[in-house]
Amino acid sequence: MRLIILFVIVWLIVGLVFMGYLANAYGDYFRTVGVYHKTNPAVCIMYPDEAKYDNIPILKDLTFSSLNEWQTKLTNSTGGNWNMTTTEYSWSEHGTADVSDYPDCTIFINFPYGVEDESVGRTGFDFSKSSRYYYWIEVDLYTVERKIHVQLGEGYNNSTISNTVDWRMIPPNDTRNIILHELGHGFGIEHYYVTSDCREVECDYSPIMYHSIDVFEGEVKNVTQKDLDMMIRIYGEDGFGHPAPKWIPRQCDMQCLEIDCGNSRMC
Repeated sequence: MRLIILFVIVWLIVGLVFMGYLANAYGDYFRTVGVYHKTNPAVCIMYPDEAKYDNIPILKDLTFSSLNEWQTKLTNSTGGNWNMTTTEYSWSEHGTADVSDYPDCTIFINFPYGVEDESVGRTGFDFSKSSRYYYWIEVDLYTVERKIHVQLGEGYNNSTISNTVDWRMIPPNDTRNIILHELGHGFGIEHYYVTSDCREVECDYSPIMYHSIDVFEGEVKNVTQKDLDMMIRIYGEDGFGHPAPKWIPRQCDMQCLEIDCGNSRMC
């Protein structure tokens, strides 16, 4: 599926983040995208070419498992309306189409092969028109694994150092971590940042919206209570559709999550 880039497309990247300008005196915090869903999200899953990839049943299971985790945990947390609709499209149905062919979709999930030296997950959004908005999620199927090989000889001049670059399929556990994370972007959360002094307090890197995800480490992540609290801070306990409070902070520390500030900008 081709992405038409309009006026306002912003990319949120899973990877290294320049932390200097994001420093927060109040410790760990979330940042929000600044835009949100005005109705319940309509998720459209765009599967890759089945002639090239044989793991589409696995991608389907991982995607629905991730959507279900967000929806179930939010519903159990507040009892609100956190429902999402889902529609699946095979490659033959969307391979030559673009976003204008799917006017009802507000979150697109796509599975490209991968791009060297880029993040393994990306989310962009276009809210330039009040009549049509959407989030665009990309979850890579492959990524580059780099290895350094050192062969020691009798001396410095007899030693060699070499690098290898191998394209590897991203394991299912990592793919699910990436989908969970990118969905958080698709709901309006930017990232969770840890700026506490870890020498004095135990730092918490568990939120799925933590700004970095490692692959090939065997890690299994889940949506945490902090992730849920940030969603509730954006949309209110009643769920999608009518954000409450009406003012959504671009930056929200732990105190911000705990206090109901109404529409005050002092939160």
